[in-house]
Amino acid sequence: MNGLVLAIVLSAMGQGDRAEIEPAHARNAVFAALVGEGFSADGASVRLPSPTVRDGQDADAQRAALREVAGSDGKLQELLRKSVAAPFILKVHDVKANDATLRVVDIWFVVHAEMADVDPATEARKAQGQEVGAGNMTMRTELLDDAALRAAGIDPPASHPGDGPETWYARVHGRLLDRIAFVTTSQAVATRSKDSIVVASRTAQAFDKPGPTANAWQPVAGGDARPYRGGVSYAKISRLAIAPGALLVEMHGAFEEPHDWFQGAPILRSKFGVVAQDQIRRLRREAEKRSKP
Repeated sequence: MNGLVLAIVLSAMGQGDRAEIEPAHARNAVFAALVGEGFSADGASVRLPSPTVRDGQDADAQRAALREVAGSDGKLQELLRKSVAAPFILKVHDVKANDATLRVVDIWFVVHAEMADVDPATEARKAQGQEVGAGNMTMRTELLDDAALRAAGIDPPASHPGDGPETWYARVHGRLLDRIAFVTTSQAVATRSKDSIVVASRTAQAFDKPGPTANAWQPVAGGDARPYRGGVSYAKISRLAIAPGALLVEMHGAFEEPHDWFQGAPILRSKFGVVAQDQIRRLRREAEKRSKP
């Protein structure tokens, strides 16, 4: 999952329950916080829903859960189709805050790939310095090294390759519709079980203090930088018993959109589908290339 997807494709409020988290993912402190405590900004709060598919579910249980999301057996079969252009499910709604709106979205899609080929930390390193764009929006991701973390008062995370949480910090430089520029630094934590991978991310409050690395936004046309609360998200990638060789990706999150960005108009929200389609098809093409001998 790259920075653009995790920064823009964000998800709905719902009921979370720490007790329902699988043991492998209970070690993911960010994931546990998002489904347990949620995200608050400017007087409003959302709590991210627990994943639709759980580890260890049999094919019947998975089918029932996904049928509810898709709406029918026919739509579920379309969702599972092995094609770059297979559909995805996107659900969006808003939560009003004092001087902002919390934009919230759910998204589900299927990629035909092997779980062993998915390594979130490696993908994050590959995205270093790259700029990606869709829907007249661009994002550039910069991974923070140990020196930058210590300068912010954060102890560099220990590495646990293969058997424990992998943690990294990523700074995203974004530009939205040629009107808004922002910079946020997020903490990301990835955990892996036999059946799934979870990558959870939240804007790091250690970078809220004023300065050149502050979480902030400003108009592209000029003006002072203003504090920005950012957002949260998680993606769960699950092995599908109902479609061997296929992985379900579900993403959930929330982010603050200050009123001064677009005066409350759903201009940014209207771009979610364009961004999702672009990025999902890119991921599917990459998976297709890997599967070819």
